Amino acid sequence: MYMFKTMFAPAERIPKKELNSNYNELAADQMLRLIADAIPDVATILTPERQIIYANKALLDLISGSSPDDYLGDRPGELLNCIHATETIGGCGTTASCRFCGAVNAIIECQRTGKQVQNECRISAIVDGNPVSFDLLVTTTPFPFNSKEYIVFTVKDISDHKRKKALEKMFFHDVLNTAAGLNGILYVLKEAEDKDLIMELTGYAEKASTDLIEDIISQRSLMAAENGELVLNNTNFQINKMMGDVARNLRHHKIAGGKIIAVEPFHGFRNMFSDVHLIKRILTNLVKNALEASFNSDTITLTAIEEGENIEFSVHNPGIIPEAVKQQIFQRSFSTKGVDRGIGLYSIKLLTTRYLKGKVIFTSEESTGTTFTVCLPANMSNNPQ
Repeated sequence: MYMFKTMFAPAERIPKKELNSNYNELAADQMLRLIADAIPDVATILTPERQIIYANKALLDLISGSSPDDYLGDRPGELLNCIHATETIGGCGTTASCRFCGAVNAIIECQRTGKQVQNECRISAIVDGNPVSFDLLVTTTPFPFNSKEYIVFTVKDISDHKRKKALEKMFFHDVLNTAAGLNGILYVLKEAEDKDLIMELTGYAEKASTDLIEDIISQRSLMAAENGELVLNNTNFQINKMMGDVARNLRHHKIAGGKIIAVEPFHGFRNMFSDVHLIKRILTNLVKNALEASFNSDTITLTAIEEGENIEFSVHNPGIIPEAVKQQIFQRSFSTKGVDRGIGLYSIKLLTTRYLKGKVIFTSEESTGTTFTVCLPANMSNNPQ
């Protein structure tokens, strides 16, 4: 067996010769072949080392494969092009991120208990050079065969279901909150007699109606982005004004109560040519997240600096992100805010990388707090879609 250092599951693999021998034993069983190919979902048989030893027709169709050489010896994450599967020489299951993978944990739990295990699994992958997110339902079942202990590993793609559920819940949550706030303002406005109060309430009502429109536009844009149909509307704009708008729109938000939003002036010499509405949406989501992770009197700082041909926007708050959250933070269905809320940071990465041709990273340390940085081309005319 080959041995490598691992940060989670064992890294050992069995040699190709042994894999071929085990495959031939399984493939010779006609009943097994018939049953496996009758399963509509992807189904594989794994060795104790988590290597694929046999696959049904559904998997071959998925990977456009025609023979065992297309999958034999791979682990599930390697076959699905998981971004973590190549981080270490040990491959799928051996990285720090794998500790939180539903698929690897289902396999390990099945081996430990000898019972069937079912988990949801989020996988961030690269397919044809593009980032793709999978939401999967994996089932592992013990499968003794010819005195050997295998595991049947089946995969059902629930991405559409999870996405639809998360988008709907987030959309209705945000819209109902904004609409309820607007309704409350109008109720007070109807009873108001003081002119100054009326003017103040009218301003709040105008802002609430604008927020409502923004929520609807944001939902439409995200759905278009996921479907690959989003069209950018690039314009020339001032960075300081755009950041000021983001801060101003959030200072009266209920999650900003008792907290400070500080904007450090941009000292670069250029404007940006990009989609200002998408950038404002990205920064608004980052500032909202920072506010939700902060306490009274905390300061959230929004900055921008010029780095060559790029502009780097940063949002900082004094809190820290737990290790388990760090490993899953950009996955589509992952959220610390409750079930079916995991869209915000995923949408930030989707819009930044796929449409604005940039990148988003974060650091979170007890000594320095948490900073999310979005690096974007200053001139999108040099970066055609």
